[in-house]
Amino acid sequence: MGRIQWIRVLTLAIGLSLTACADGGIPTEPSQATRPSFSSAQSDSAHARHDALKRELESREHEFQAIREASKDSLKVARAEWKAWKEDWNEQYKTQKELWKRLHPGAKGGPDVQLLRCEPKPYEGDAVIVGPAGGTLHAGPHELLIPKGALDHEELIVMEAPTSSLVDVRFQPEGLQFQRPAQLTLSYKDCVVPSVFDLLVAYLGQGNQILELPPSRDDRPDDKVEADIGHFSRYAVAW
Repeated sequence: MGRIQWIRVLTLAIGLSLTACADGGIPTEPSQATRPSFSSAQSDSAHARHDALKRELESREHEFQAIREASKDSLKVARAEWKAWKEDWNEQYKTQKELWKRLHPGAKGGPDVQLLRCEPKPYEGDAVIVGPAGGTLHAGPHELLIPKGALDHEELIVMEAPTSSLVDVRFQPEGLQFQRPAQLTLSYKDCVVPSVFDLLVAYLGQGNQILELPPSRDDRPDDKVEADIGHFSRYAVAW
C-alpha cells in the first residue's frame, strides 16, 4: 500500500472513530435550543414576583379584617363628632366667609377650597394585584379603575377608606406613577353638600393640605365625583 493510500485509510479511520464517539454520548457543546434563554430568566423572575405579591395580598386581607374590628369604637366617636359639627356647619361657613371678605376687601369669591364633611362610615379596604391588563378596586362605595397600559409590571395596589368625617381614600404603593391616568370615583352620599358649588377631587398632603385639584366631574344625581389621577397616594372630596 502506497504512502498516500495509507494516509487516506488512516484519515477515514479517524473520522469513523470520531463519529462513533459522538453517537455514543460523549458530551458536546449544548445547542442554542438547550441553553437557558434570557426570556426564560425573565419569566422565572416574573413568577417569583407574582408569588411574593400573592403572599402579601393574603397578609393584607387579614390586616383589613383586623382593622375593621379595631375601628368599631373609633367609628362611634367619629359619628358623635360629626353630629356636633353638622348642627352648626352653616354658622361655621358663615364665619369663614366673613373672615375671607375682611382679608380680601372688594374681591369677589369666598373661602378657599375646603374638604367635604360626611357622616363617618366603617373602615373599608381592598387589595388587588394589577398588571399591564389593568384592574379595579373598591373601598366601600369608592372605586379606582386602572386602565390597560397604565402599568408595565405587576403591583399590589392597596386602597383604604378610613373611618373619618372626610371623604378620603389612601393608596399604596405611595408615590406610584401611572403611564395612563386611572379613574377615581368618590361617593359623597350622606354628606353635607353646599348647593352652589361643584364638588372636586383633591390630592392631599400632610395635615390635609390640598396639593392638587385634578379636573373633576361632579355627578349630583348619583352623589359621586370623578377625576383622572396620575399618581398615588391620598385623595378626598373638596368644594
